[in-house]
Amino acid sequence: MDNEQALEAIRKNIKDGKNDIAGPQIMDLASKNQQDPMMMLTCASMLLTIGDDKDFPALVSVIMSHLPSDEEGKYQVASGLISIGCLKDAGSILAELTPTDKVQRGRAAVFHGTDRFEDALAALGAMKNMEEPDLVLKVQALGSLGKHEKAIALAEEILKSGTYRAGRCYISALVLAGREKDAAKYAKTRMKDKDADGYALMAYYQWLNGNSTASGAFSSKALKLENKHLGALETIGLSFADKGSIWEAKIAAGAINEIEPGSPAVFRILALCKD
Repeated sequence: MDNEQALEAIRKNIKDGKNDIAGPQIMDLASKNQQDPMMMLTCASMLLTIGDDKDFPALVSVIMSHLPSDEEGKYQVASGLISIGCLKDAGSILAELTPTDKVQRGRAAVFHGTDRFEDALAALGAMKNMEEPDLVLKVQALGSLGKHEKAIALAEEILKSGTYRAGRCYISALVLAGREKDAAKYAKTRMKDKDADGYALMAYYQWLNGNSTASGAFSSKALKLENKHLGALETIGLSFADKGSIWEAKIAAGAINEIEPGSPAVFRILALCKD
C-alpha cells in the first residue's frame, strides 16, 4: 500500500468514526515517512483530528529533527506547524529565514498567537505588500492592545472588499471594543442580502455574543445556501461543541478538513470538544 492509499484508508476510518483503527494506521504511516516532514505534518494533523494528544508531541519532535535544508522547504514546514498550533516550533524555524513578506506573515501569526502583539505589528509593518489576511491580523493585534479606534478604522477599510472575512473582522473589532450594538446592526444589515455570507456573519456575531443556539440556526441557513461555507461550518461546529453535541461538532470539523486540510478552524472546534 502506497502513501496515498494509506491516507485514503485513514481518512475513511476517521470519517466513519473508527478512531481506534485510524490511530495505529497514522502512526504506521508516520514511522515509514520520518524523512518526509510534509507527510509527518499530515500525520500530526490527523492525530489532532482524532484527539490523540499522546503521540502528537513525538511526531512534532521528528519533524523538527528532519527539517529540509532549503529555505522554501523550511517555510512550508513552519506554515504547517502554525496550522496545527505548534507556534513556538514554527517561530524557531521562521527566525532563521530571510525576512520575505510570507516569512514576516508567518512570524506575525506566531507573535499574535503567543500574545506578542507589538511584535506582530512590527512583523506586519515590515512587509512590502500586505494582503487582506495580513490586514485582518493587524486589526486583531490592534484590538488586543486596546487600540480600538485604529482597529475599527482599519476594519472599515477592509470592509470595502465585501468578503466574509472582512465582515467577520469588522464584527470582531466592534465586539472587542464593547460596541456590540453596532456589531449587531452591521450583522442584521448584511443578513438582509439573504445570502450565505450574511447568514454566516450573523451566526458569527451570535457566537461571539454567547448565543450558541442562534449561532447554530443562522449557520444552518448559510449552509443551505452554500454547503461548503467555511465560516458557517466553523460556527455550527463551535455551536454543537458548546451544547455538548460532540459527534455533530466533529462532523463539522471533518467537513472543514475535507475542504481546507489543516485549517485552524478544525482545531478550534476540536479544542472545544475536549472542554
